[in-house]
Amino acid sequence: MNCPCCSAPLQGGGPDCRYCGSRLDLDQQGWRQLRSDGPNLRLQCPEGHGELESLALDGAEPLELGRCPTCLGLFLPLGALEQLVEREGRSALQIDHRLIQALTETPRAVPAPLRYRSCPSCGVLMNRRLHGKRSGVVVDRCRDHGLWLDAGELLQLLEWAKAGGALLDLEHRRTEAEQASRHQKHERQELQRFLADSDAEQGRSWLDSLARDDLGTLLLRLARRLG
Repeated sequence: MNCPCCSAPLQGGGPDCRYCGSRLDLDQQGWRQLRSDGPNLRLQCPEGHGELESLALDGAEPLELGRCPTCLGLFLPLGALEQLVEREGRSALQIDHRLIQALTETPRAVPAPLRYRSCPSCGVLMNRRLHGKRSGVVVDRCRDHGLWLDAGELLQLLEWAKAGGALLDLEHRRTEAEQASRHQKHERQELQRFLADSDAEQGRSWLDSLARDDLGTLLLRLARRLG
């Protein structure tokens, strides 16, 4: 793939051209149904570039996104990323481990310094979380409004989905659930053994005390135990 500004070959798969410095909107490649609805005064770029641009993705499953015209980051409402990833991964019948490995080694986004960003909608600091097993993309998520993706990260997630990333993530979740189930079963067995040993020890102690007690103490102990 070549830079549309200077025609130099793009290296590393990222959105920035190393020759002319242009930043490419990789996330919009192939989206013919995408249109701009102008600035969104309610959404601010978490990188300090001002208002986001409203984008509408028409089709059978329409979506509304926010994009920064300067850094090309995207703000997706809750559930939108899962919808896009699920749609792209429908054709994946198996996991392409080689392609997923290539995506993690040559990410589409330029690695950014670790920091917490403010939600473009409410301004509250968002949480950072890896999206999916071996996707290589850490998203900034606001639990009430949506999530932020740097330029190129949406493209990487869609390519990850096409390579069977969703299947890999499901396989990982099943493995974790099975491990948790085995761990809980082991803990229950250990608790049952402990209780059984404790009851047996208490029974032995009670019998030993009976052998030492006189008749009056024995009757009192029995009455307490039966009562």
